[in-house]
Amino acid sequence: MKNDKKLEEYSDPNSVPLVLDIEDIKIPLDTVDNRLELINNASEDVVSGYGRPQLNLSKEEIRRKYRKKDLENLKILKKYYDKGIIDKETYETLCDYFGNSEELYEGVKKSLNEFMGCEPKAIKYINLLDGTIDHETPYFDEHIGPDTTMILEYEIPAPWRVENKIPDGKEEKITVRIIVPMMKDVIRTIDKVKIGGKYDLERQKELAKLKPGQTIEEAGLDKPKLRKPIEKLKDVFRCTLLAPRFDDILALYTRSIAEGRVTKSSRPSKYLDNDVKRAQEFFKNSKNYRDMKNYLHIYGLGGKRFFCEMQYKTEIQFFKADTLTHPEYEITRKLQEMFYNAKTEGDRQVLNAKIYKQLLSMQKINANGFELYNLSVMQDMRKAEDRLKALGIKPEKDGTYALCRELADKCLLVRSSMALTDETFDNSPAWAKDIYKRYSKDIDKKYLVDIRTNKIRYNKQGTR
Repeated sequence: MKNDKKLEEYSDPNSVPLVLDIEDIKIPLDTVDNRLELINNASEDVVSGYGRPQLNLSKEEIRRKYRKKDLENLKILKKYYDKGIIDKETYETLCDYFGNSEELYEGVKKSLNEFMGCEPKAIKYINLLDGTIDHETPYFDEHIGPDTTMILEYEIPAPWRVENKIPDGKEEKITVRIIVPMMKDVIRTIDKVKIGGKYDLERQKELAKLKPGQTIEEAGLDKPKLRKPIEKLKDVFRCTLLAPRFDDILALYTRSIAEGRVTKSSRPSKYLDNDVKRAQEFFKNSKNYRDMKNYLHIYGLGGKRFFCEMQYKTEIQFFKADTLTHPEYEITRKLQEMFYNAKTEGDRQVLNAKIYKQLLSMQKINANGFELYNLSVMQDMRKAEDRLKALGIKPEKDGTYALCRELADKCLLVRSSMALTDETFDNSPAWAKDIYKRYSKDIDKKYLVDIRTNKIRYNKQGTR
């Protein structure tokens, strides 16, 4: 015990900086607002039933439950307004959101159906704590609401797919899954938009850069950061659109903008156009995470417009990477708390090493998810070849088809944290090795690092 006190006496923990801030590796759009609290404190029954609809309730009983919750939220908002924690505009806007949750969720469902061009072919429950889906129980429209976590499955035509060029008369269709989680908690929402809250502090920090007599343009200020806190709030409602391939999510994202159904996000796509020429930005993405997002318009209250944050990503990425990295992120958050409470330099150094190890773990999980995804694209290339051969269409002299090369170019995801080696496809199935043998040039292009020749194809400055 005496030795411990001596270590603390002659040690300066503040001299050891944090190796990596948890906010730099946070997974965007984690729709479980109280994930850490649930993981640490909730009973097994609460965790296993997170977001599950109450099937014992009738439609009318569900409505009464939502109305009761709305009234509770309105009381909370009034209390914060009376104390001067939120201003009048913020109070009135949040009352519109949290005082009419059922009506606005109807708006979410309507906007999603109009965007997809049809009703969902199936509605299922998903537990967002562990990623499990209930495929057995029948769920219906009334089960999609402010306190449930559901998946809406749509089957839609995919005219953008290159396979439509195959002259066998088959129209390409895909299944799109949209995850609709719980409504954002009212207290967490207030914390974001209150006076002195996250958004307000961000705005004040940006305004502090403005010198007397300068215009915003002259000072080069970040205009999105200058918006009022309540104007930044667009994630009270959230959803995640999952499609099989990158060309699918890109087409749907682009279509949503072209049809005027969304407001674009000021944050650029983390897929970086899936272009190897943007190598420098790929290397900066420390956790190897990718998505794109915008804000779906929803309507209620006599036509007033609200927003639903919509995230776009591949289905394999979500189930084989995201659901596995969330627990890793929570472990890292705990380690960071321990780091700031550490009393010696040595303790902080040990914790820094553990935090960095967590980053590598998340990087690896995402890398494995992308590897599985790229194998699925190679499988689609094989299927396209089979369809072309069945029509008697011969390949080019090198054994490849232009259509399959185009598919590889558009859909294979750029690899930044996984190097190409002589053994990369050794453990792949025979059909994948066969595809790689013929299309290696097209597949190799997607790897930023090639160590078969001890050479980095694209360095961290993005040049060859």
